[in-house]
Amino acid sequence: MKIEEVKRVYEKELLRKANVVGVMTGYKIKEEEKTDELSIVCMVEKKIPKEELKKRDLVPSRIREVTTDVIQVGKIRALQIDKKARHRPCPMGTSGGHYMITAGTNGELLRDKKTGKICIGTNNHVGANSNDAEIGDPYLQPGPHDGGKVPDDVIGRLLRFVPIKFVGDPSECSAAKVCSWLFNALASMFRRRTRLKPVVEYPEKNLVDAALIELIDEEDVSAEIVDIGMPKGVRQAQIDMLVQKSGRTTCHTKDGPITGIDATVGPISYGPGKFAYFKDQIIISKPGFSAGGDSGSLVLDMEGHGVGKLFAGSDKVTIANHIQTYLDLLDAELVTE
Repeated sequence: MKIEEVKRVYEKELLRKANVVGVMTGYKIKEEEKTDELSIVCMVEKKIPKEELKKRDLVPSRIREVTTDVIQVGKIRALQIDKKARHRPCPMGTSGGHYMITAGTNGELLRDKKTGKICIGTNNHVGANSNDAEIGDPYLQPGPHDGGKVPDDVIGRLLRFVPIKFVGDPSECSAAKVCSWLFNALASMFRRRTRLKPVVEYPEKNLVDAALIELIDEEDVSAEIVDIGMPKGVRQAQIDMLVQKSGRTTCHTKDGPITGIDATVGPISYGPGKFAYFKDQIIISKPGFSAGGDSGSLVLDMEGHGVGKLFAGSDKVTIANHIQTYLDLLDAELVTE
């Protein structure tokens, strides 16, 4: 009988043996070295001494003149994790956030060019509470909405962020300051309570929504992105490029077509009374590609190269910053090993 036929005939019997979780044809291993002898290989959850096994559960050394081998593979399970749970080490594509927000996504690991330290890359509105955070603020994994608490779940601290320019931010215009001062002085003289405050009605357009989180212990994280693996580097986004992402809420979504790479968008809502405009953005036109809580996810091409940083969207489109602009403004580089 050929080895393939022997395996087919006897695999059901072998799988009934205690501890056996798989049967295959492979090269026999002797003293941790692969030989050139094909054998029927039984995969076991854990190797157990022969004297501790019942006779019926022993794998015979030969079956129909074909040699056998036994290898330990551990417990086999579907490779999925609860992205909203606490993980140490924590892969990317999981829940995280500033201690004062709800939750976003730990996008990828970055190397800070200034210090060489490994950090988590995410959005300003995820890691820096939309400009309202202080440097050094705690960052949780999982995010607060998913049960993360201070101090037990603090995985890092806010290192730096790119400020977002919002509609209504205080104006630095000298003319506006003088006019408002004069009006407020008059209002005070007449004992009026109303005051003028100079604000920016049409702010400069933003390029990124970005924050860098310094890890407390680099052993607490893994550079692999759930369902995608290790990013291979960065590429320039192109129209018609198909992309994927792994995020806290909608998990692994793929084959999203890029339909724009120079979009100007806004006003984008950041909560009650808080709006911002962005330019030179990537548009991904696939309903369901992302949802609330996916902010911070790394957008990759289908080969695994980072092309964008997800930060906003609707039920029809997803919006992302260009990856190189994001990295340049954070003064960081993508970790790929």
